Amino acid sequence: MEFTPLIFIFIIWLCIGLPLSKLNQASKKKMNETKKPSSDRPAAPAPAPEQESRQAVPEALPARETRLTPTVTITANDDSIYAGSMNAVTGEGHDPCHEENLAGLNTAETVPVHPVTEVHSLPFGWTGSDMVRGIVVSEILKRK
Repeated sequence: MEFTPLIFIFIIWLCIGLPLSKLNQASKKKMNETKKPSSDRPAAPAPAPEQESRQAVPEALPARETRLTPTVTITANDDSIYAGSMNAVTGEGHDPCHEENLAGLNTAETVPVHPVTEVHSLPFGWTGSDMVRGIVVSEILKRK
C-alpha cells in the first residue's frame, strides 16, 4: 500500500493536468493561426448585411406573468388536493372502520390549562443584601 498516494496523485493529474495541457495546446495553435494566415485557404466570404440584421434582432416575446401565485389552497377538510390529475375520489385520510376510537381524542382540548407558578426552593434574589450574602458565601466556599 506504499503506492496509494502515488496512484491518487496520478488520478488527479489525469483529471486536471491533461485537460489543461490540451487547452493550452489548442490556444497556442489558435494564436499561431491568427498570426500567420495561410495563403492556401481562401478567405471566408462575409455574410450579407441583410442576414446580419435578421440574426441580430430577436423576435419580440410576449410578456408573461412574473408574479408567483400558489396553486394549492389549504382549507379545513379540503380533499381537492388529494384528487390527483384524474380528480379521483381516493378516500385518502378517511378511516371508515374506527370512527368510534376517535371520540376520546378531544378530551385533552377540553381540560383547562393551569399556569405553572415559579416557586424557587433557594432564596436567591437581586437585592443589595442578597448580592452581599452571595459574595460572602462564595468567599467562604473558596477557602481551603
